[in-house]
Amino acid sequence: MKKFLFILTIFFAQFVVAQTSSKYNVPPKIKTQHPIPKGPSVYGIFEGRPPCNAIEKQMGLPVRPECTKVKWRITFFRNPVTNEPTTYELLGSLLPPNGKWIVTKGIPSDPNAEVIHMNPDIPGKSFYLLKGDENVLFVLDEKKEFRIGGSYLSYTLNRVELIPSDPGQ
Repeated sequence: MKKFLFILTIFFAQFVVAQTSSKYNVPPKIKTQHPIPKGPSVYGIFEGRPPCNAIEKQMGLPVRPECTKVKWRITFFRNPVTNEPTTYELLGSLLPPNGKWIVTKGIPSDPNAEVIHMNPDIPGKSFYLLKGDENVLFVLDEKKEFRIGGSYLSYTLNRVELIPSDPGQ
C-alpha cells in the first residue's frame, strides 16, 4: 500500500509541476482587421467576454436583460522610457473607450496584490483589474472584490498577440 501511495504521489507531482511551468503559458495569436499597436509603448493587449449586467450596474448604466456578455479588447500603453502606465484603448462597450490607467496595490484579501486602476481621475467611471500574472487579468467590482462568473462566461481577460487577418496587412 505504501508503495502504491508513493507511486501515486510521484504521478500527480508531475502534473503540479507542469501546471506551474510558464513555458507553455503563452498568449494565443488572434487574427484582427484592426490596426495592430506595436512597440515599446504597448504594455499589453487583453481580451475577454465578461457578463454584462453587473458591469452595467457598476458603471451607472441601465441594466438590459438582453445583454448577456460584452466583448472587450483592451490595449494598455506605457511610457517607453520609464515603463509607467499612461493610457488605454478599449474596443467594446460599457467602459469609456479610452482613458488613463495606473497600477496600485491591494485588494481586501491581499494587500500586496497588483491592481490596474482604469480612469482613476473620473469618479463613477473607475474600474479595477487584478493582475493574476503577466497574461491574466481578473475583473474586480467597485470594492476591489472578485466577481464570480460561471461555466459560460468569466470575469477574466487574457493577454493576446494580434496578427493581421490579411497577411498583406
